[in-house]
Amino acid sequence: MKKTYLWYDYETFGADPKRDRISQFAGVRTDMDFKVVDEMVYYCKVAEDYLPNPEASIITGITPKESNEKGITENELAEILFKEFTKEGTVTIGYNSIKFDDEVTRNLFYRTFRDPYEREWKNNCSRWDFMRAILGVYVMKPELLKWPLKDDGRPSFRLEELSIANGIIHENAHDAKSDVYATIGLAELISKKSPNVFDYFFNLRDKDFVKSELSKDELFLHIDFGYGYDRGYASIIYKIGDFINQGDKNAFLFIDILSDVENLEKMDFDEIKEYLYYSNEKLEEIGITRPGLKQIRINQSPLVIPYNNLREKPKFLEEISVNLKYKMEKIKKLSAKRKEEFLNVFTREKDKVKIDADLDIYGSFASQWDKKEMAAMHRENYQYIPKFKDKKYKELYFRFIGRNMPEILTEDEMSEWKRHCYKCISNEREGFQNIDSLKNEILELEKKYRGEKEKIKILKDIKIYAENLEKELKVDPIKPGEQLKMF
Repeated sequence: MKKTYLWYDYETFGADPKRDRISQFAGVRTDMDFKVVDEMVYYCKVAEDYLPNPEASIITGITPKESNEKGITENELAEILFKEFTKEGTVTIGYNSIKFDDEVTRNLFYRTFRDPYEREWKNNCSRWDFMRAILGVYVMKPELLKWPLKDDGRPSFRLEELSIANGIIHENAHDAKSDVYATIGLAELISKKSPNVFDYFFNLRDKDFVKSELSKDELFLHIDFGYGYDRGYASIIYKIGDFINQGDKNAFLFIDILSDVENLEKMDFDEIKEYLYYSNEKLEEIGITRPGLKQIRINQSPLVIPYNNLREKPKFLEEISVNLKYKMEKIKKLSAKRKEEFLNVFTREKDKVKIDADLDIYGSFASQWDKKEMAAMHRENYQYIPKFKDKKYKELYFRFIGRNMPEILTEDEMSEWKRHCYKCISNEREGFQNIDSLKNEILELEKKYRGEKEKIKILKDIKIYAENLEKELKVDPIKPGEQLKMF
């Protein structure tokens, strides 16, 4: 069966893909020549145990009221998307999707008892983050596109600004469907101007292709936003080895040749592990440069090109003077001496603190037993009560029913569900919005947007929604320290 592209985008009620919920989904399926085959737009209802981020609604224009009036439940949306994303030969494509939209998708499937990863490999399916291709074009073939500039003279990679600069209609920024068509337009433009460039970056979505590329050399050009504008968003990296012995077959370790290798040489294991994850501001404050170790995952569309395959060197390489031969000799000696130590830097101990079931997607994979229970639950149209062995799924199950089909709850269960919801929106729950934080945020935003009628109306609608929800849920008072039975 021929491959098809499924270009997609979410609008959400916040910026955290684990905690925040979907307000709108848009998808456009095209053939490999960018001809539209199908398009879809769905709104998603807001569950009663969640409060939105008001600023997100200001950006998208979508309020909880609109989502609830136009939307389907989270489970109904997940059922539709799982079928679409796993159709034979589907390549799902987003813009900045590796960091956001793909995580939204994974968490959606996790919360609704579907495999979070199958759509990335099953039935010859795969995923691609087109924003990475845009960055690759900027570094390797900047003449293919016109680049809008920010006030400081740096390029803007915002989808709406790029599409407008390149003559692509983008009717409504932060409308999911409009964003999808803007992404398609940019992809088609690059594909027509330079099919080889488009195909190479497209192939990097395939981890087997990336692995093959990594076997061709020990030195690579690596393109990544993390290097920053001043370094041309790229560097030269030296391959140290893989993490197979650490139980991770998708990761490889490199040293950034353009980093301060002497500094790395002086650091001990604990210092490297600590400084590796410091913010740039904190490193600057203490006068330390970040250790030049890079872990690259072959299943995340990394922009890596064997150095000896480069026909044209990016402009930034022409402008730097570095003795590669000297650096290589130093790095080879260093990596030979400390390879295992460097690999272990990236080994993280599992957090022993209990994680909220909603957020525990990466804590453990579902066992075969639990997968069978999930399948039976869906197959029997939720008349079957699953007997999960993993405690997190037991906790998640009742929330799943309450969010998606509260009508099947008994009277006692419904009372318990309402109390759970009230507890979620009234108490401090790390990273989540509650009634007090929402009201305070609305007050600040009302000052910020004073005189802007549409935005003030959105804030008013959210405030009314939250107040009505609080009244509806505040049935039985929850005693201090009381544990709800079903969670």
